[in-house]
Amino acid sequence: MGLLDTILSPKIDEAVIKQEIEKLKAELPTPVFWLLGKTQAGKTSLIRALTGLDALVIGNGFQACTKTAQLYDFPNSEFPLIRFLDTRGLGEVDYDPHEDMQLFQQQAHVLIVVMKAMDKNQSAVIRAVQTILALHPTWKVIVVQTHLHEGYPSPDFPHILPYPYTQNTQALKIPQQLARALAHQRQLFVNAEIQAHFVPIDFTRAEEGYTPEFYGIDELWQTLENALCFSLRDLVGQQETNLSSIHAEAAHQHTIAYALIAGGAGAIPIPLVGTPVVLAIQVKMAQAIASLYHQPMDSALLMELSSTLGISYLLRLGGRELLKLIPVYGSAVSAVYTGATTYALGQTLTLYFSRVKEGHLPDTAIFQELFQQEFERGKNLLTPFLQKQDPNKT
Repeated sequence: MGLLDTILSPKIDEAVIKQEIEKLKAELPTPVFWLLGKTQAGKTSLIRALTGLDALVIGNGFQACTKTAQLYDFPNSEFPLIRFLDTRGLGEVDYDPHEDMQLFQQQAHVLIVVMKAMDKNQSAVIRAVQTILALHPTWKVIVVQTHLHEGYPSPDFPHILPYPYTQNTQALKIPQQLARALAHQRQLFVNAEIQAHFVPIDFTRAEEGYTPEFYGIDELWQTLENALCFSLRDLVGQQETNLSSIHAEAAHQHTIAYALIAGGAGAIPIPLVGTPVVLAIQVKMAQAIASLYHQPMDSALLMELSSTLGISYLLRLGGRELLKLIPVYGSAVSAVYTGATTYALGQTLTLYFSRVKEGHLPDTAIFQELFQQEFERGKNLLTPFLQKQDPNKT
């Protein structure tokens, strides 16, 4: 019961653990995507494409944070990988972005301006962008031009493949009406002296008959990653693993978020100081994954998990603390080690709860083998991001 006692009753005060976790969260490179655009421009569809979530789930997840904006944290508000700030009413009422700016002015921002490609009246949106850039002229601006099919010559006109849209919208294959509309919107930004990168997209549903459903998603991801200077898609997207048939994407995204924050705690350079914080984070992750499968996380379930999953996880905790004793590089190595351990634990828990839901469990050896495989995968996936947290790097 020693480990269970440590998990359920940490030796460090809960308030101290919470304070340490909040510090770690503040250090993570969590991007804020500020979505500016008129109603029905396609902002929810954009979030749906980037997160893989259903529009209803996204709609229920928005929380009002100012008079004119709503915030959506993905995958959850406790450890978000991305924060979406969605403004409301642009083009309908006068919009003053100052309150929204005060809310997030200390965090990294990317302005994502969402415009229906065939909508020429964008004056309110342009004014909002000008106001924001007047205070933060270095913020990146990405203009996402949506609903391309509304500019197609007929309903049966297909998406053009390969993707022909670049900074030059005059490619021969693009319908003239659509090309003129895209060029008009780009000229609006030139006239306003706003530097922006443009990404035409068309995110539809299967029943609308367009293929692919998320047309232009690769170009959008690449543009976002160029603006952020790291590959966010590697963290957010579904990983191709042998868990693909049972691994819920929601569980994967929760696992990534908790693994990153645990890796930050693992970098604390004094042996054993970070352990209660890491354990608290890992328990929170286990609770989050269990809740996705409607399983209660209590001492009885923890005992069952300890018995079923074997002792590999406990050995990894001991090894992590020993790594902290390595001069200079110990904390950096420990951060990756801890993050990868947390990732592997999350993947293993996902398999466990998936099989519980199916009504059968494989033997312990299969879980241990999976843990080792996912530990190696976690190291490769998380190293570029946890190295950014390395206090020894200059």
